[in-house]
Amino acid sequence: MPDKANFDETLADIRRLLAQKDFVSAQDRLARLSAEEDQHLMGEVTALGLPRRLHSAYLRLAKAKGDAVAKAGYQFLLVPPPEIFAPYGRFSPDERRAIAQKNREAVPRLIHQIWIGNRQVPPATDAWRQHAEANGYVYRLWREADLEAEGIDADPIFRRMLEDGDYPGAVDVARYFILSRVGGIYLDCDFYPARDDISFADILPMVGLTAFAEETPRLTGQGSVLLANSFIATPPGHPVFERILQALPEIAERLPRAPAWWGTGPLIFSVVARAGSVTLAGADFVAALLADRADFSVVEEARAEASAKGDGLLIAWKSW
Repeated sequence: MPDKANFDETLADIRRLLAQKDFVSAQDRLARLSAEEDQHLMGEVTALGLPRRLHSAYLRLAKAKGDAVAKAGYQFLLVPPPEIFAPYGRFSPDERRAIAQKNREAVPRLIHQIWIGNRQVPPATDAWRQHAEANGYVYRLWREADLEAEGIDADPIFRRMLEDGDYPGAVDVARYFILSRVGGIYLDCDFYPARDDISFADILPMVGLTAFAEETPRLTGQGSVLLANSFIATPPGHPVFERILQALPEIAERLPRAPAWWGTGPLIFSVVARAGSVTLAGADFVAALLADRADFSVVEEARAEASAKGDGLLIAWKSW
């Protein structure tokens, strides 16, 4: 009878075969793996009915073969069955009125970023600090001590993720607390300002809840648009964040091995936020997507191009 180690080894072998472009052998291994018992060891079931890691392996095969149709289908369905998350996106009429009212309120001129762990703070944080000062915003970088002072470290989901070294998941949880309590603009630390001559209020209405859409559509149960939670603008006290924070413990219990983008990140954010209205940032809001650890000269080139073309406000650049 297979165990998790066997599945891990087989999936690693499939990745090696794909790297060698041996698609026939990879397909054969996937077919045999799909017939194995105890498939729960490969993660929770997706909307396609496959264990998540097996589903991901089929997606890698489609990408490696250049099969655009299969790739699109596997990406769209690489989510849990929509009925699992559906209850979190249901609000009563009174709650919907509260959401509508909150969406008429102004977003405070605050920019938040969070950095936890022992790695050096990314240079983007200082760039956003300077951007904020130049454009009349208050900037705050939240570290572990700041989150502790706010009592966020007492949240069991945040604490568990921190103990497990799941920093992306922990930062997901922390951003919801911060935005719920004080509102403002949250930005992941892998965004760099594309320009400093304009800022958020120049291109966004700065009222209610604002986000931008991920490029890949997903079966969310609330439409096919997956909202990124890497940028969020909101007034304080928005019901969306209270609902997400209430949902996290139950999601962690029902889907204990779910990736952060399911359980704490864009998926749960999308399901809850799409229950009300959301302003979408313009299609060019992210002006450039740079390779991880690209040289800073590439960032400077992207900034110059964005300024010349009048494009967006964010450059996606993971400096670490």
